[in-house]
Amino acid sequence: MSEFDFDLDHLDFDSAEKNSELKQKAAEAAAAEQAQLQDDSDDCASGACKI
Repeated sequence: MSEFDFDLDHLDFDSAEKNSELKQKAAEAAAAEQAQLQDDSDDCASGACKI
């Protein structure tokens, strides 16, 4: 067996795919919540309106 032979039989690709989908959905939900929080703030919150 060479160092480039891989045994992939023990890996659970279905579970990994489900976990990736859950992480993606959680990341999208967090980004949507962050965007909602930014939309609720006034335009001068970052100091851009201060002259």
